[in-house]
Amino acid sequence: MNPVLLAIIPGLAAGTGLAILMLTYAPRTIRAGDALTRLGEVSIPSAAPAKALAGWDKAGAWVSRRAPSVPFFISPTAELDLLEIPVAQFYADKLKMAAIGFAVPLGFAAILQLGGLSFPIPVLFAPILAFIFWIIPDSNVRSKTKEARREFTRFVTVYLQLVAVALLGNTTADAALSSAASVSDSWVFRRIRREYQAAELTRTSKWDALERLGGTVGVPALVDMARTMRLSEARVGLREQLLSACDMLRAQVAASDKDAAERVTSKMDIPVYCTIIPILALMIVPSVLQLASI
Repeated sequence: MNPVLLAIIPGLAAGTGLAILMLTYAPRTIRAGDALTRLGEVSIPSAAPAKALAGWDKAGAWVSRRAPSVPFFISPTAELDLLEIPVAQFYADKLKMAAIGFAVPLGFAAILQLGGLSFPIPVLFAPILAFIFWIIPDSNVRSKTKEARREFTRFVTVYLQLVAVALLGNTTADAALSSAASVSDSWVFRRIRREYQAAELTRTSKWDALERLGGTVGVPALVDMARTMRLSEARVGLREQLLSACDMLRAQVAASDKDAAERVTSKMDIPVYCTIIPILALMIVPSVLQLASI
């Protein structure tokens, strides 16, 4: 039998068996949307017609509904919510990367087979490489989430300043929050406005909405702002406290930006060393060889 097939068939059989066992017996996360669909008595009208999913997105949606609640299969819901990435798209990206990782060793083995070489070892690494490529989107989401939270915190400093300026006039804290949120059309301010709209529908205060949003996106500065704005219920002056909080937050953002810049600078050490060491070797090795030959 072809040695390539001998290497592929056991791996495919083992991987298929493990996938069936995990999808069958692993615990799953109960999603409210699926539960309401099964009840059949509740219909949620959509504001806009749903866009037809592409092939990969359909596969991603299927995996998201059946993904077990185990590490490397659970979707980072909070991070995806902050980045506004659909769960189906996230799993579709994971499937694409896993397919690429699985296909690369197979293609390499096929090229060797066409060249008359029987070397099935690369095929054995196909499941391993597919798993490594499968978790790459998770690391990408984590890195993007970290940058998004830093940007969100930076915008909170601007929002604090705008609310403090709005409070200069004869206005309430609720109106100041609304007017300040309508100044910019950036993604942070759009997110805050959406949270305010949801608060109006549920008849909750805007500071409760800010605190909920801060906990959801993982931005402590927004939670602190919400707690400060809650003091308006006790008719406490807020402007000075907001300005003080804005100055403290700006100092934190500046320190965070400095640390990030230092980390980026430190990453350049390895390329610099890789460039200098060969040059030094070319300069020193001939002299050392001449001394050794004397």
